[in-house]
Amino acid sequence: MQLTEHNKPWYSYPLVWMMVSIPLSAVVMGVVMIWLAIDTDDGLVADDYYKQGLEINSVILRDQKAAELGLSAVIEFDNTSKVINLRFNKGGLADYPATLQLNLQHATRANSDIPVLLNRGIDGQYIGRVNQPVSKGIWYFELVDADWKLNVRTRVKDFTVIELKPI
Repeated sequence: MQLTEHNKPWYSYPLVWMMVSIPLSAVVMGVVMIWLAIDTDDGLVADDYYKQGLEINSVILRDQKAAELGLSAVIEFDNTSKVINLRFNKGGLADYPATLQLNLQHATRANSDIPVLLNRGIDGQYIGRVNQPVSKGIWYFELVDADWKLNVRTRVKDFTVIELKPI
């Protein structure tokens, strides 16, 4: 009986493929992770964080101006009707503004933010309409003007009454 040694090519051995697949899979997953890091937007990080940090003084001044004027507001809204009613106490302002800008900002999802333009009604009443329902959760409500700002952080339910006071 004669023994013949058959020389097989390297690629026919399963152990070789197992040894090559481990570093190859690490390279492929590394490329996938780099692609995800570059392509995915992190909404919680501001691109201009330094500029926003410098503007904090003007934000504080607007809060202080609202406190000096004695401004306050009460917001009532119902998610089913998508209507926002606001009772505005003008405090030391000479007259009620014709319109007010209300910004609803979700605590964690920037793409869910809702700007609402409120039109003046009778005796400090303002009314506005949202295009989409406000989801339950934590929201920031910000009533803004060129000189002053009122804001509050609150939990939203189906029917919510929110009081805005200066800080």
